[in-house]
Amino acid sequence: MYGLDAPAHCRLDMAITRSAFVRQLAMAFPTLRAEGPEAFSGHDAGSDWHIRLHPAEPTRLGRIELERWRVEVTLSAAGPDERQAWWQRFTAHFQKGGG
Repeated sequence: MYGLDAPAHCRLDMAITRSAFVRQLAMAFPTLRAEGPEAFSGHDAGSDWHIRLHPAEPTRLGRIELERWRVEVTLSAAGPDERQAWWQRFTAHFQKGGG
């Protein structure tokens, strides 16, 4: 997702259920701590991180409704290598579909 220009703060729009997001996050980052129903933190891949979920309007495709969340990610990494490693790990667990 990112190279050495990986951001320390980012907002993502994700079509995923809350329960699936938490399940994937726990698999990606074993130090996951819940700080509330929509707030998470940990220290992995050389970076302290904080994630906050904000509900978004669902997306409708005909009769199908997709749950959506705005995901705010904040990293406190020592440098660009640590940020890149964190984003690679996040992306590996949340990427869906083809290459």
